[in-house]
Amino acid sequence: MVSTATFDLLAWLLICWLVLRLLRTGDGRWWLAIGLCVGVGLLNKYLVALLVVALLAGVLAVGPRRVLRSPWLIAGTAVALAVAAPNLWWQADHDWPQLTVAEGIGTDDGTENRILFVPEQLIYLSPLFVPVWVAGWLRLWRDPALRWARPTAVAYPLLCVLVVALGGKGYYVVPLLIVLLVAGCEPALAWTRRHSRTWPVVAVLVTVAVNAMVTLPVLPPSSLAVPMALNKEQGEQVGWPALADAAAKGWSTIPARERARAVVFAQNYGEAGALDRYGPARGLPRPYSGHMSYADWGPPADSADGPVLVVRQDDADGIERYFTDCRRVARVDNGHGVENEEQGAAVVLCSGTTKPWSRLWPSLRHYY
Repeated sequence: MVSTATFDLLAWLLICWLVLRLLRTGDGRWWLAIGLCVGVGLLNKYLVALLVVALLAGVLAVGPRRVLRSPWLIAGTAVALAVAAPNLWWQADHDWPQLTVAEGIGTDDGTENRILFVPEQLIYLSPLFVPVWVAGWLRLWRDPALRWARPTAVAYPLLCVLVVALGGKGYYVVPLLIVLLVAGCEPALAWTRRHSRTWPVVAVLVTVAVNAMVTLPVLPPSSLAVPMALNKEQGEQVGWPALADAAAKGWSTIPARERARAVVFAQNYGEAGALDRYGPARGLPRPYSGHMSYADWGPPADSADGPVLVVRQDDADGIERYFTDCRRVARVDNGHGVENEEQGAAVVLCSGTTKPWSRLWPSLRHYY
């Protein structure tokens, strides 16, 4: 899936790999490559700043501190800021929406994220790989030959503390878990040579099978309850055609003479995406939404002063205060019993807006 997490994972792993080369060689020129990757990572998501803080703290705590005295560090910092500058400028000019989203995650989901944080560390890569990444952490911490790599051993628990304190999601720290997993491969293989050569084969095969079911569309919708507990995105697209069908049913209740001035408005970008994908075949116009960056495609024209067909989650009726004379005309049923966010969503027909769209749009825009 093309999401910020996809590119965040790649950026973090590249940064960790480059930092390890810097620590091993002491060649300060690696700061330039690190700065470039940090800058690109910031263009995608500010979460990468936590990785930088954790790694720098690790180097300060256990060394080798000589890499922090290199003039190349200043050059690498300049590269990172130069690459990230357009994004930072835009964010500052728009009141830092990315930080607003982060605050929303911490406020709305923070307690749940903290409760689930430790269990998620044990299951994300696979419970069968926990001994491997634990062995990797111990190796990085204890092995005199890898003393230069100890900052990564310090960075992982420090990053966990930062993420828990901020109420962030457990998968934020997965890239550092992968670093520990890689470090644990050698001691794990040494153990298998002494005890069992079957265990790693079984562990890899079971993990591949389980992770495929959790992350790839290989299961029927009726079997998604367990995978969605680990990765809710598995089921969020189930029922999109049914959602578009329900919206089309609501649209058909609008008199033909009024449809030129009518608007389809979705509460969130997922609903808007479903209507974008499946709506045209059902005679639906382009949808609008004030959710996150979907709002950047703008409000409807003020001349669109006719009926408004609102598609919203079942418990999000507060959005109707921006519209007039609203009544439910359809309900979404994905047909598979999958309890995703849009199951039971309401399709509501309103006679119009309380203000012109251009004045209403700032109130309709929301980031979380």
